Amino acid sequence: MPVYLDIFNLIIDKKAIIEKYSGGIEQFRIDYEIPLSEINQEDDELFSLGQMNVDEFDIDSLIAKGLSYDTDGQKSDEFTILCRYGDFLWDVSWLKHNGVFAWHVDTHPDLTLKMDMICNMTMDEIATEMEKGNYLFSTIKLE
Repeated sequence: MPVYLDIFNLIIDKKAIIEKYSGGIEQFRIDYEIPLSEINQEDDELFSLGQMNVDEFDIDSLIAKGLSYDTDGQKSDEFTILCRYGDFLWDVSWLKHNGVFAWHVDTHPDLTLKMDMICNMTMDEIATEMEKGNYLFSTIKLE
């Protein structure tokens, strides 16, 4: 499922949370208030934490809870940081983006088609959908 991008996004492969994060997925959801947050998101393959500034991410907490990070190379294979108006701070093989949404390479093709449809809508079409209560700029899910 594609996740909508904030200004800066720390995006984590959910497999790493399952395998390495102390307390697993449930603890991660609690630690980052995933169900309550309007900014932090979750889909089937990813967690996405949003911030206005890149230096607001607490990578040390992720490391302390079990995720890997190469301090010399300043990168990880388990998560990355993505600037909406730029690119990844370091590349990972499992993630793609188009400047509006980011998605795992294993995302269902129907979801990426839905994402493409949203990205190709005019602002008038988006406004009409939002007036109907269909908020298009959130995690895209299968219906």
